[in-house]
Amino acid sequence: MKPVSVILINFNGVEDLEACLRSLFLQDYEKIELFLIDNGSTDGSPDALREFERDPKNQRRFSGDSPRLILNDENIGFSPALNQGVRASTGEVIVPLNPDVVLDSGFISAIVAPLEEPGVGSVTGKLLRFPPGGENNAVDSVGHQIFRNRLAKDRGEGEPGATSYLEREIVFGTCGAAAAYSRRMLDDVAVDGEYFDEAFFAFWEDLDLDWRANLRGWRCVYEPTAIAYHRRGGTGYRKTLLVEYHNYKNRYLMIIKNDSVRYLLRNLPGILVTEALKGGALLVRCPRAILSLVEVVRLVPSMLKKRREIQARRIVPAGEIERMLDPFSYGDWIKRHLFHRGEMIEGAERELA
Repeated sequence: MKPVSVILINFNGVEDLEACLRSLFLQDYEKIELFLIDNGSTDGSPDALREFERDPKNQRRFSGDSPRLILNDENIGFSPALNQGVRASTGEVIVPLNPDVVLDSGFISAIVAPLEEPGVGSVTGKLLRFPPGGENNAVDSVGHQIFRNRLAKDRGEGEPGATSYLEREIVFGTCGAAAAYSRRMLDDVAVDGEYFDEAFFAFWEDLDLDWRANLRGWRCVYEPTAIAYHRRGGTGYRKTLLVEYHNYKNRYLMIIKNDSVRYLLRNLPGILVTEALKGGALLVRCPRAILSLVEVVRLVPSMLKKRREIQARRIVPAGEIERMLDPFSYGDWIKRHLFHRGEMIEGAERELA
């Protein structure tokens, strides 16, 4: 049984913590080392996490000197906090966890099993939308999908969970809300000592890791028996400026580091159409997010430095990566992003002030 290190990253998620931590306590997998990392929460989360850490029954349940609580003074970002946890942990398998996730009792047993197979570096389970255990849960994510225009999405999002994605398969990568990564893979693809690129802060950092892993020949397996429930979702958007800002910025950073110039040029017409549509959607919904391009320009030199290291170590040809990318449905995307914009959360303009 491989020792597993679960790293829960929390930022103002107190309303979700109890259900998440209880589901973790009830896992049928024994060797779980638990790190609780709080990014400067102000909603009472630190007190709830401290109480959980000090509870004797939790200390008996989890392995080693854990649960272990790490309190950051501010929100340092998901990527830096996750790197913090990986460096402090000892498990052969790393399982990042968002507080708005509830795990079935066999989740960790199921998601760890495929890592025994040669060449498998990461595993995605079947993330369904709330409520946990519902009969008609829609899919939240069954892995990552990247398109030839370099947009990405969670595979299966919104499809019926009970009747779809029933077989194990190879996918491009995994959503970092609840995944399993081999430490060997993480060590192999790290750049400048960073497993998850800290310039990303949050969002797309898992996609960036997926791409680097594929370049090194690591496979990601979708395991349908690893069931979890993710409270994110719904038909509309509840996004803040922070989310839109980093989503827009990080897609460019991922492309700069990992992509092939040859295949970027081959797909340039679709990419340019996408840029025009995406920029237009943001101008309507959240114009300040476009200012993230200033940060992209600032980060280009460091991204090019990382690119040189990544490309020097790649073992998979660019054409093979390109074959992993899917054609894109512009009609569905336009309907979702322009005609059904959803809700921007009130007060979001203060996040990047």
